[in-house]
Amino acid sequence: MAAAAPDLLTAGVSVVIALVVLGPALLASGSVLRGDMVFVPHQPWKDAWLGLDGSVPRAVPMDALVSLATKVVPGGWLQKILLLSSFVVAGTGIGRLVRRVVGGSSWAAVAAVAAYLWNPWVVERLSIGQWATVVGYALLPWVVLAAWRVRDDATRWPMLLVTLVLSAVCSPSSGLTAALVALAVVVTRWRAVLVVVASVGVANAPWLVPGLTLGDRVDLGGAAGFASFGARAESSLGVLPSVLSLGGIWKESVVPAERTSALVVAAALLLSVVAVLALLRARVDRGLKRSLLATGGLAVALAVVPAWAPDGLADISRVVPGLSILRDSHRYLAPLALVLSLGVALVVVALRRRAAAGQEGLLVPTLALLAAPALLLPSAAWGLAGDLRPVTYPAEWDTVSAILAEDDAAGSGDTIVLPWVGSYRRLGWNDSRASLDPAPRLLPGEVLIDDRIVLPDRVLPGEDPRAAQVTGALEEADAAQALHDVGVRWVLVEKPVPRAYDAPPGTVVHDGRWLTLVDLGPAAQVDDPRAGGAGRRAVILAADAVAVVGLFVAIVTFARRRGYAPPGRTGE
Repeated sequence: MAAAAPDLLTAGVSVVIALVVLGPALLASGSVLRGDMVFVPHQPWKDAWLGLDGSVPRAVPMDALVSLATKVVPGGWLQKILLLSSFVVAGTGIGRLVRRVVGGSSWAAVAAVAAYLWNPWVVERLSIGQWATVVGYALLPWVVLAAWRVRDDATRWPMLLVTLVLSAVCSPSSGLTAALVALAVVVTRWRAVLVVVASVGVANAPWLVPGLTLGDRVDLGGAAGFASFGARAESSLGVLPSVLSLGGIWKESVVPAERTSALVVAAALLLSVVAVLALLRARVDRGLKRSLLATGGLAVALAVVPAWAPDGLADISRVVPGLSILRDSHRYLAPLALVLSLGVALVVVALRRRAAAGQEGLLVPTLALLAAPALLLPSAAWGLAGDLRPVTYPAEWDTVSAILAEDDAAGSGDTIVLPWVGSYRRLGWNDSRASLDPAPRLLPGEVLIDDRIVLPDRVLPGEDPRAAQVTGALEEADAAQALHDVGVRWVLVEKPVPRAYDAPPGTVVHDGRWLTLVDLGPAAQVDDPRAGGAGRRAVILAADAVAVVGLFVAIVTFARRRGYAPPGRTGE
């Protein structure tokens, strides 16, 4: 019971912070639609969720797991469970890491939890809707702890594999970030390095294999793509101070208002410098300290290089197409939060010791450190100042879904969604907040949207050749016939639409306040340009099986070792 008390403390603090930061997202009914955060009541199964359809595996295999989960739990509740769990997992993880590195100070653990959960990186990622990346971030302290065990004893690999698999499930970037952190922790022990490399391969296979089998047909916009999504300055101080204080996201519209103040960024930067210096001077495990500091430095480099040298990265990506995964470089800043949280904990420990030795006045800066995350980023409170408000899907989405479900069994054509102007929408029933179009996740069958990225100053090319076919068909004089020829039967129009925007003529089978569904008639049978044949499908399914079997073996091995562990030591 005594051993569980610290976890209960950090879990309790994490829940409080989650309630304050997420607010209405947890307490109000419905689901939040913001940016990439799109949960639907019930997500039908599709080959795309495993990357079997030839699309870019951006949310593989997370979409597969969400699809399965919504067969049991409605999407709105699933969203709340995942968001709350991510805060609790992150808080308890960083709390355990602090106790392992710093000691058993409750004050230090609370300070680290606050710093790890309430910072610009978390707020900006939530604001852009990348909830899965935040879940992956929550697992990083657990990755460090598991890799630390493997560094000391390479046979203690099961929990490392579990944490790496869970990280890779969240998103490709989360899988790569976890791999980087794990390798940094064990880099001085070659047996442990081999274990980590093997575990990384197994864990990331479900998204890596579909990605590698796409060939070179994906165009991510070259230098313009890196420049558009590179880290940016939030204030007049420039890019580097923003990044060093865990900010600098590419999308200016989601930057918290206070982060545009040079004074606020300077204060946050000062806190970062103090935290790093505290870790540098601390008498803790040297190997771990060096690994974390090196990983934090590399994270900063990964964040700023695409912003400073987009042309160079674009040239390299033509030779190494996989480099394009670094395009949204701010995502890879997550390991720096580990460094800063541990550093803040060390500062709190030092202040508390001096206060206990008679310098009671140091309690004030101690309390200031505990409150610093909220003081420097007050707009994070209550669902990012109300931006995370849940909504309920209009009933007509169910009507349209039922119509398409009947046709899906016959396979008489795909569905396209209009307006054909990018994949993000400002739907009236969602308070006109920008979000990824929910149609592909909510509706059955093949649902195509315009996957080009529409930015204020440019349009970046899409990645889906089927969408490119639809773009060409819509530009034809007889768009209805051209869509029929490329395998499209259904046209879904999401309202409101721009003025003078005419849908291709056909039979209107539903016309409601928010949606209109047009039937163009049974479409021509066409070959999918994305399809890779039965061989590619078999290879992808084999990679999925490897990850599933590996995870199962790791869990069973861990459970057996705990069961047979001698007194005073668990199996892990």
